[in-house]
Amino acid sequence: MLKIMNIHNISIDEWLLNEQEHLQYLENEAWLEVPLINATEGHQFRDGTLVRFRGMVQDMYGSEIYMDSYDVTDSEKRSRGCRGKYRDGALTKYGEDIDYDSMKMGDRHCYVVVSVPGLNSWVQQHEKENNTSISESSNSRPKKASKRSIEEVMDVDVCSDKQGQNSSKKQQSHLAEKPEQSEKTPFLSRQHLLNHPLSNDDAKVCHAKFYKDYESIKLNDEIEFVGFLSVQTLLDSSNDNEEENDIEAQTHNPPGSLVPRIHVVSFKPLSYFNHNPNSFDFSNTKKQLHILFTQLLMGDSLSAEYLICHLISEVYLRKDFLTLGKFSLNISKVPIFDDLDYVVEFYKILELLVTKSHYLPFTLENMNTLAFTPKKDYDCNRVTSGLLQLSKNTHFVLDETKMQEGKLDSTGVQNVSALSNTIKFQKVKYDFSHYTIDYDCDIPFLVFSEGKSLLPSDTHISLHTDPSCLSTIKEILEAANHFLRPQLLTDIRRYLIEAKLIEYEFEISDEVRALTQEEFVSMRQNDSGVTAMDLHCLLVLSRLLCLSEGKKTLDKSCWARACEMEKERKARLGK
Repeated sequence: MLKIMNIHNISIDEWLLNEQEHLQYLENEAWLEVPLINATEGHQFRDGTLVRFRGMVQDMYGSEIYMDSYDVTDSEKRSRGCRGKYRDGALTKYGEDIDYDSMKMGDRHCYVVVSVPGLNSWVQQHEKENNTSISESSNSRPKKASKRSIEEVMDVDVCSDKQGQNSSKKQQSHLAEKPEQSEKTPFLSRQHLLNHPLSNDDAKVCHAKFYKDYESIKLNDEIEFVGFLSVQTLLDSSNDNEEENDIEAQTHNPPGSLVPRIHVVSFKPLSYFNHNPNSFDFSNTKKQLHILFTQLLMGDSLSAEYLICHLISEVYLRKDFLTLGKFSLNISKVPIFDDLDYVVEFYKILELLVTKSHYLPFTLENMNTLAFTPKKDYDCNRVTSGLLQLSKNTHFVLDETKMQEGKLDSTGVQNVSALSNTIKFQKVKYDFSHYTIDYDCDIPFLVFSEGKSLLPSDTHISLHTDPSCLSTIKEILEAANHFLRPQLLTDIRRYLIEAKLIEYEFEISDEVRALTQEEFVSMRQNDSGVTAMDLHCLLVLSRLLCLSEGKKTLDKSCWARACEMEKERKARLGK
């Protein structure tokens, strides 16, 4: 019966015998029981087993034609039917030939999926703690000899003569164990093959083969999927094979031990929390978070409020050239301490709160040497990733306090321009050599600087520090870590996620609409430089204040608070 079946040891053939029922059981009952590759050492997995992966779509290789069904005949003309779905090659035994007249072809799409860039360590730990281990998923059923581990597949030498196999068998199976190295074969580094946006050597990458519903998947989407693992090497090992010496073929067919292939049976959008039915105090959690940020920002309550709004912001609508909902923040007048790297210490606490983030010192070396923009590599026929190829809601923290005197070279100028455009328009330009393509993104940028940032921002606030906090900053940082008790830490993480999920309604009551009009008229009378964009910024801020308090519609109190905050912020800037 399906309900008592151990789905972890199911073979591809067994799955195909009753695919719909197996799929229903997987999606409704057994999804989290499937071992997660992200949280498990690769050598523990065996070829042909069902596995789970969580990641971001980094590239799309396009359509592949495969043999969905076909017959094979042996030397005595006996025939048997085979299925090619969820496999890389044909299932021919020695002495068998494919009956090409019986062949029916299918279509599948290949996507490169990488570990989610910037995923913070507490989320990774959460994944490991909730992962079904290989030992837990095993039962007493013996493993088939064909199901070898990743390392076994990669370590076995090809000994065709000893096995009594000829070259025709290799061509029929389309699989080879371990290709001989040719002098003409260029060496492709691990980093080249992983191609991770943040150059994370510990990242995991897989080639995911999708058989249905792949039209909904877009570049940089975060997805979680279950499928059958394939780790055998695809390139032919014969020395005269030009494909082996082709850098594109090697890039698209890397060693299965490094970049396994997963034939997907089911997928869904990735989520970081199963929403706990137990309620928590939304309002009190915001108060506690505000207290924390006020202390970390050295007594600046206003900057703490803006920071909370920044952390829960996300793009909710794109219309014409406007991107609504973004709220990049520049905090200036950041003090420099002789014996403490303030921004780094602040970031250490911030990454405890948000699911994804990346810290980057704004140095000349980084600007002049790093690759920010993804670029099409026509030799390898792939998109080479860049720092800005990030999934939705990855908090990007730029530290301009590390900026030194010097000159940006041409690469540095392009990188600063790429950063500026991404902050302003929430679009990343992908470089296709002779042209560029804009891809939408949703990356909240937080910039710490001494003076006003060189980069644009939606809101710039000057830090107003309490002198007593400057002399006790080490104690404040230590106290902040003690303040974040496990339960409060969990509540804050949940708060920052759920505040974005509130279904905000854009309808404004007549009373509030009259207030906004009066405020805008008053602003124009006092300052002729006030534009419609200032009104837009006020509406965005008031919306975020409502969300931060768990409200679904704009009310008088949030509007009034937004106006007060903006007046105080501009007063600090001398406007």
